[in-house]
Amino acid sequence: MKKIFIYATLLSCLILGCKKKEKPSQPSQAGAYELEKQVLSRGGKDSTIKRTQIKIYTDNHYMYASIVPDSSVGFGVGTYTLDSNKITERSIYSSRALDSSITSNLEIKTKADGYTQIIPDYATVQGVKYVLTEDYKKFPPADTSVLDGLWKLEKAYTIKGKDTIPTDVKQYKIFWGGHFTFIHRLPRNPEKTKFKNGFGTGTFTFKDDMLREEEVTSNYALLRGHKFAIKIKLNGRDEYTQVINSATNGQSVEIYRRVK
Repeated sequence: MKKIFIYATLLSCLILGCKKKEKPSQPSQAGAYELEKQVLSRGGKDSTIKRTQIKIYTDNHYMYASIVPDSSVGFGVGTYTLDSNKITERSIYSSRALDSSITSNLEIKTKADGYTQIIPDYATVQGVKYVLTEDYKKFPPADTSVLDGLWKLEKAYTIKGKDTIPTDVKQYKIFWGGHFTFIHRLPRNPEKTKFKNGFGTGTFTFKDDMLREEEVTSNYALLRGHKFAIKIKLNGRDEYTQVINSATNGQSVEIYRRVK
């Protein structure tokens, strides 16, 4: 009788599928978002900040890039952890602190079409506490891609005739669900005492080794609204080379490594 019971149990599992106790799925922040409103509160006074900002979360990294009316560019890229309605972000690189890490504790309120982000300890100046509140709207996701994730530019150069000219720039790029953003900081003089921050963001597709990007927002007017077809060579899952040919500027080559 015991053998019959064991056999019946196994057969039932094969036919109906044995139910296992599964851990409840964790909420996901992954996606691309556009800032709708940003409010800075201090001492009972609220100020609405005019800012164009895009933020992308992958499964474990984030990147934001923004521009204000005076054309100043801000950005940040790093890792994050999500615990219920709280996010802890740890920067890898930012316009505010460069390579120095900053930890930000965010309170998240999820909405049907996006989320609200609150930084209760944004800053304290002369004993006055500043709280930053941001409302984001989520972009519709597109197809996944092998490029999805965070990448760091390892090497860049331009080939003009017989000359190979290295490019001195610090750059990161993030892809997720059909959206991308790049941020960079490059020297404006040989002494490297002056620098320029830049970014670009938009939509992309990747098929047959061809990356097709449409720039939507950027601090560079020449990029906004333009479409690019970029030849990509993958070297495994964690490195790729992109090549852009120009009749006037020669051949631009960039080599990226995946940030883990």
